[in-house]
Amino acid sequence: MHDYNDVPCTCTFQYFIRKGALHKVVHMRSNDAFLGLPHDVFAFTFIQELVARSLGLKLGSYKHLVGSLHIYETDKEKVRRFINEGYQSRISMPRMPSGNPWPNLKKLLRVEAKIRNGKQVNVDQYNVPGYWADLMRLLEVFTLNKQRKSTRMIKSQMVSSVYETYIDESARRKR
Repeated sequence: MHDYNDVPCTCTFQYFIRKGALHKVVHMRSNDAFLGLPHDVFAFTFIQELVARSLGLKLGSYKHLVGSLHIYETDKEKVRRFINEGYQSRISMPRMPSGNPWPNLKKLLRVEAKIRNGKQVNVDQYNVPGYWADLMRLLEVFTLNKQRKSTRMIKSQMVSSVYETYIDESARRKR
C-alpha cells in the first residue's frame, strides 16, 4: 500500500479465555533482544492485565513468539556488560489492582501529559491505589533523570520496592 522504511515488528495479539484466565500470545516479525524485548514484554503484558481486569478475569500465561530475535552490533558491548554483572534476579512486577482499571489509567495518562509538557504534578492529589501512584512516580523519575536531577524524594514515596533498582541505577548513571 505505502512504502515505509520502518516495518512494524508486532504482527498480532491473540487472546484466549480458559478456566477464568486470560492468556495471550504475541507474534513478532522481528525483535531486538536487548532494547526492544524487555519493553515489549512489559507493554504487552500490561495490556493483557488491563484486558483481564476489565473482563473480571485472572491473568493467564503470556507467550512471545519472534521470527528474528537479534542484537545489534552497536549494543554488543552493553550486552556483555549486562551479562557480566552476574545473575539477574527474577522480580515479579506488582499486580494491577482488581476492578475496573480505566479510571486510574485515565488519571495516569493525564499525569503523563502534564509531565511531558514540563508541568509539576502532585501524585497524591489523584487519589489512586499505590500501584497507579508508583507508575505516575516512575514517569517523574524518568523525567528527572533526563534533567539530571535527584530522584531521592520520589524513591521514598514509592509503595513497591520493586522499582528501587531502576531508581538507584539511574541515580548512579547521573554521577
